[in-house]
Amino acid sequence: MTGQRSTTGNIFISYRREDSAAWAGRLCDYLNRLVGAERVFMDIEDIAPGQRFVEKIDDTIARCEIALIVIGPKWADSLRQRAQDTQRDFVSHEIEAVLGRQMTIVPVLVGEASIGQLTGLPESLAGLSQYEVAELRDRTFNDDCRRMAESLGLRPVAVPPEPRGQSKAKLWVTVVIGVLLAAAAWVGIARWNQKREFKATIDPIFATAKLQAERGEYESAFRTYQGLLKTDPTNRQAMELQVDAAMSWLEDFHAVDAGGVKAADVGGNKLTEIMPVLDAGLARVNAQGPRAADILAHIGWAHWLNERIAEREFGPAAEQHMRRALQVEPTNAYAHAMLGNWMMQGGASTEEALQHFRTAVEQNKARPFVRSLQLGALIYPSDRQVRVALIRAVDEMRRNGEPIEDRYRTRTLSSYDPTVNNAKELDATLTAVPPADAWATYVWLSRLSPGYDYQRAKYDFIHASVLEMERKVPEALAAFQALQGELKTRGYNGRIATYVELAIKRLSGG
Repeated sequence: MTGQRSTTGNIFISYRREDSAAWAGRLCDYLNRLVGAERVFMDIEDIAPGQRFVEKIDDTIARCEIALIVIGPKWADSLRQRAQDTQRDFVSHEIEAVLGRQMTIVPVLVGEASIGQLTGLPESLAGLSQYEVAELRDRTFNDDCRRMAESLGLRPVAVPPEPRGQSKAKLWVTVVIGVLLAAAAWVGIARWNQKREFKATIDPIFATAKLQAERGEYESAFRTYQGLLKTDPTNRQAMELQVDAAMSWLEDFHAVDAGGVKAADVGGNKLTEIMPVLDAGLARVNAQGPRAADILAHIGWAHWLNERIAEREFGPAAEQHMRRALQVEPTNAYAHAMLGNWMMQGGASTEEALQHFRTAVEQNKARPFVRSLQLGALIYPSDRQVRVALIRAVDEMRRNGEPIEDRYRTRTLSSYDPTVNNAKELDATLTAVPPADAWATYVWLSRLSPGYDYQRAKYDFIHASVLEMERKVPEALAAFQALQGELKTRGYNGRIATYVELAIKRLSGG
């Protein structure tokens, strides 16, 4: 026999050089030996950058029937970095092109990468998470490649017989081998068809869970994945996505009385479901790396909720898991935000808690959740330090264009209210940031109704106070005097009237 060649279609291998070049090269070598180098496309070289490169990618993919997306341990980080740097990401383009065609697609995990690499993908790439993954491990690389090739129906077949000179014995051997290979091929096709049919069964379940998660129905998504795992208990992708749903559920966790069952018991029962899923997810990543830190932080939060809502435990478990998360990943945004909130609620060191919040915000990860924990801990300021931290956080949100929930907006706005705050409290609020920012943030928080009412009087008071802070004495004096006239006309009195009177005396030298 002169050699072997595959009867299947062409294969396209997508990979990131900085993440998985070595593994992709080994995979390419294996497939070259199996099906022939002319059918395997990995590196597209010697072409100019720009549109010609994109056209070459699209043309190559159009000639392939199988796409192998090689995913290493830094794949998702590289994807996010390219997005932040606004660089043209040709790997993302390859995957988008593959998802837009009728192809067999296999995400291939290498270098001990976990299925978590496929979570939180941009919308244009999100479809990749719905495909069954293969894993190539270093110790069993060739065996894993063989199993993947068999599942894809990739098989070598004998080339035409040698010239007439071969013996009858060799001919019979060739015939027998051909029959055996044909039988093996038939079995492989049957197994592949079974896999395709099974995939067609579970794909709609994946789609349902994904839709539920996108709508914020994390508890429902958690249970949908739970049902899928009863059908396919070894589905690694479903396991990891259920962990993601569990963590998101904890970030928006609440419990109310239901069917005669107290809220504490309702919450406790739910947390009893969540914790084993997180523990299993932690074990699968060997308690190492950023995903392990995320899971550890959420386990700590679950213990805290089990104390605060379910009233079922009292001990150090919450803090221990959060701090362990920081040992695994010192900059983990979840752990810092959760620990800061836990410390503020428990009356621990305010300075340390505020530092945890600052570090969490700096990571620019899970920003809405981080802000909810930060503002939730600060909106009832107990001292000047906390009040200043609150105003600075809200001012930063305004400058960054971050949205603020109404419950936090209205509560923060009360820190500017001259009818409920004493002079020192107002001073802390207004001097937390420079005067121009103080006024811009107050306006951003305020939502005035048409006409003149008590809210408008407070608005005018803050405006006059900011003018005074800017040392614009004539303008500030005029603003306070105009406000005093309005207050008298409308019969408004109390603390605000006293503040206005003191300001006029102070500014007029009286």
